[in-house]
Amino acid sequence: MEIDDKLLEKLQALALVEIKGQEKEKIKRDLQNILQFFDKINQLDLTNIEPLFHPLSSGKLRKDEPMKPLTREEALQNVKRKEDGYIVGPRTYGD
Repeated sequence: MEIDDKLLEKLQALALVEIKGQEKEKIKRDLQNILQFFDKINQLDLTNIEPLFHPLSSGKLRKDEPMKPLTREEALQNVKRKEDGYIVGPRTYGD
């Protein structure tokens, strides 16, 4: 798969980001390198390799135990923009 300008524009629209100038070429190179890496992985013979359930097969996950939830004040403590007790985020659609 080749990363071209058309694909990069589609990815920009999906990710709601704008990539300009020299960033476009760098991003295209980076994405192409990522795809080449996956091609190398696909070339490996993995016929006798059992798939892992989780990349951290050592099982060092914390036990899932109920905890006291945050209060509204605690949840909003470090929020940049809040209004009437809610987090205000950037607009993603429309004016």
